[in-house]
Amino acid sequence: MHSFLITLLECSVSMTVIGIIYMAVTPLLQNRFTAKGRYYAWLVIVIGFIVPFRFHLPVSIISVDTLFSTLGSTDPSNFNPLTAAAFPGITATAFPWLSVAVGVWITGVVLFTAWHMFRHRRLLRLIKRWNENSNDRQALRLLQQLKAELNVTRHVDLQICPAVSSPMLVGLVHPVILLPSNRLSIQALRFILKHELIHLKRKDLGYKLLVFTAAALHWFNPFVYRMAREIAIQCELSCDEAVVMHSDMNNRQQYVEAIINVVRNQSIGRSAFSTSFSDNKLSLKKRVYSIMDTRGKKWGFSLLIVISLAAVGTGVVLQLNSAQPETALPVSSIQAAANEIVSNQEGKDPEGSALPSPVASPVTSPVPSSSPIKEDRPVNELKKEETGAVLREGVGEDVKPNSKPSSFIESTTQSMLPELRESKK
Repeated sequence: MHSFLITLLECSVSMTVIGIIYMAVTPLLQNRFTAKGRYYAWLVIVIGFIVPFRFHLPVSIISVDTLFSTLGSTDPSNFNPLTAAAFPGITATAFPWLSVAVGVWITGVVLFTAWHMFRHRRLLRLIKRWNENSNDRQALRLLQQLKAELNVTRHVDLQICPAVSSPMLVGLVHPVILLPSNRLSIQALRFILKHELIHLKRKDLGYKLLVFTAAALHWFNPFVYRMAREIAIQCELSCDEAVVMHSDMNNRQQYVEAIINVVRNQSIGRSAFSTSFSDNKLSLKKRVYSIMDTRGKKWGFSLLIVISLAAVGTGVVLQLNSAQPETALPVSSIQAAANEIVSNQEGKDPEGSALPSPVASPVTSPVPSSSPIKEDRPVNELKKEETGAVLREGVGEDVKPNSKPSSFIESTTQSMLPELRESKK
């Protein structure tokens, strides 16, 4: 899970940068590429958010160390006060930061998904309560005619629902076109049905499901909400473009009037898993300009290739490395060092003077037994050096203790000696 969080964060940062750049140049691209090409270019970015894994080279251009490893929890039982005092660089973290981060992320995903599922189920209950099958033979005949014209083979129902004020397409498995209860002209009905059938043919509901998945995984990233909004606008622009393709200015103007008439009655029951013929008034200006634009444009294959290469190449440019956590010393090493200290202390009398050594002394002149043994250095200083040497041997050569042990080390060692003697016995 630790490596997955690192990969998810790396994916979120890199795809956000690509999305911001693409959004910034979109006003320039709309003069060269079709709305359909710009719409499907966003699909590459969405997939990049969903699939977080990237190919990495041994050396990346930008390499950033993360804090997840240092936030990981260390077993508090490995913490030794003697070692912590002698070696300040070695610490033990008792709070499970990594587990908290994982729990917060999972909680956010669950809450985000539950909220949108609640809204969608509420819309479906509202539709089920008020909808009824359309008995208008002219509308049903027009629907079949448009299905044949657009080569749509899937079965789709046409229903009337007074609870909605804008035509919409719902149902990923069993698609249904919902019409408001107000009377529509035959020309406006033709535009509306063609618009929703194009959504069905292009599987835009499945596209919206992918956008929802990306937003759920990256709920902590504010950009995904802006991205979902921009994709919804591009979806309607590309659908409008398909509706008025090869149409004259008169038909384009009638289509704009049909949209404006529907926008006046704002849609009141939308969810992340439905399409709507009319969006809010903020995108209306863009839709009108796009509908009335008759210039020839490129589809945008080169745009798809550039964004795909950028998404794949993010692993070469950016790599988040896991910082090495600070580890506590093994208990076995600490215990061995402490036992050797006790053994050395037991080899001395309570006064601190050394007991006679069983090895013959190389001194030529005999020392009277009644005279006390003289030491060149104080006993306390020898204890300090001996304690430091044993600890360095138990810890290893990678950790360097302070050159001058502090008085706190001596007091801590002396206070622990009775317990260590008892444990040894």
